[in-house]
Amino acid sequence: MTAKRYETAILFDPELPEDPRKEFLGKLAGVVAAYQGEVLKTDDWGNRKLAYPLKKKSNAFYTFLVYTGNRGVVEEVERNIKIFDGILRFLTTVHTAELKPKAAAAAPAEGEAPATPAAPAPEAPPAPAAD
Repeated sequence: MTAKRYETAILFDPELPEDPRKEFLGKLAGVVAAYQGEVLKTDDWGNRKLAYPLKKKSNAFYTFLVYTGNRGVVEEVERNIKIFDGILRFLTTVHTAELKPKAAAAAPAEGEAPATPAAPAPEAPPAPAAD
C-alpha cells in the first residue's frame, strides 16, 4: 500500500520574520520524518491580499506543503500548527494531483530521446444523435 500524499496550506502572519517561519517549516519536516514520511514540495507564494480580514490582518504569507507519512502524520502536523502563534489559518487536504518534475530533470540530454512519448491529442466528444 502506498502512503497517501497530503497538502497543507498555511497562512502565516505577514509581520512574522522569515527566520521563525523557516525554522517552523523545518520543524514540520522533522515531524513528517518521524512518521516515516517526507516533504515532497514546499511552495512559498509570498505575501498575498486576503479576501477578507483574518485576525485584523488583510494580508498573509502563503505556504503550501506537500508530504507523505504514516497514519497520524496529519494530526501531528496540525497539532504543531495550532501551537505556533504566527499562523492565521491552515487547511489540510489529500493531495491527488501529480507532482510536476523540475524543468532541468525533465529536459532530456542533447542527442537523447524524451523519456516519455508525447501524448496524443484528445478526441472530440461524439456529436449528439439527432431524433
